[in-house]
Parts: sequence; C-alpha cells; structure tokens
Amino acid sequence: MRFHLAPSALLLAAACATNPSPVHVVGTQREMAVLTGEWSGEYSSAETGRSGSISFSLKAGTDTAFGDVVMVPRSMAPSTSDPRSVTAMPSTPRVLSIAFVRVATNVVSGTLAPYPSPDCGCMLSTVFHGSISGNRIEGTFTSAHSDQMAPQQKGTWWVTRVVSAPPP
Repeated sequence: MRFHLAPSALLLAAACATNPSPVHVVGTQREMAVLTGEWSGEYSSAETGRSGSISFSLKAGTDTAFGDVVMVPRSMAPSTSDPRSVTAMPSTPRVLSIAFVRVATNVVSGTLAPYPSPDCGCMLSTVFHGSISGNRIEGTFTSAHSDQMAPQQKGTWWVTRVVSAPPP
C-alpha cells in the first residue's frame, strides 16, 4: 500500500529547497571545477524506507556550493504490537542541510548537518562518499544515531549535472 504526500507538504519542501544552504567545498581549483554546474538526483535506503531528492550547484572559481537534501520519511510502518497491522507514520518531507563537501581525484565525500531521526527522534549524523564520472556522481551514505547502541543505516545516492559546466 502506498500513500501520496499532500500537495501542500510537497510545496513547502520545494519552497525550502529553492533557498539552498551554503556548503563549503574543499579541494584544489582543478578538482572543484569537476563539480561546477547544477546537479540534481535522489537517494534511498532500503534499510529505513526513506528516500528523497538532492540538489546542489557550484559556480566556477568559487569554493561555496549551495544545496539541500529533501528527506521523505517512510509513510507506513508495522505496528509493534501486531506485525500484520500498519500504522501511519508522519510523512512530512524535511529539508536537510549539506554541511561539508570534499572533492579529490574524482571522489566526493562529505557530511550532512545533524538532524532528528523521524523514527526515534534521536539525532542522526550522516556521511557520504561518491565517485564522479563525467556528468554523474554515484555513491553511498551511512547514518549513525546519537544513541550508539542503534545500528548504522546505509543507503545509495546519485546526482547528474543538469546544466553542463564549461570545460575546466
């Protein structure tokens, strides 16, 4: 069974994503030139059922990108008392901030600003890594709970360049 998000929730998330957060990018000018342009993509985690969109942009010759991740929590979860029943979970999209990005030899890595887990309310710290290949970056991410007893959660992500950058 699949639920669709209310149009107002999607509009709110889209409005927040139109004012993306500044992100410090570390790397040589040549390495950062590989990230120049507008990028858009998605992420997902089979472990958590969460997914969402990714967008960022970097202007040539600068070391500050602008970008956000919009997280869409899973909308349904099994009830703890009866595994056959399903209880609706809050499914409001949330805009997450990219805190830091490093690029080196066609590899990008970074962190998201800590954010509350939609499952437990505890804080999550997320790191990501990806490989740059032309106009596409693909990678993985790992989220760790502030409660270190909880298992880490993993997923995959990708972005493609929307507006091609001039050659470096």
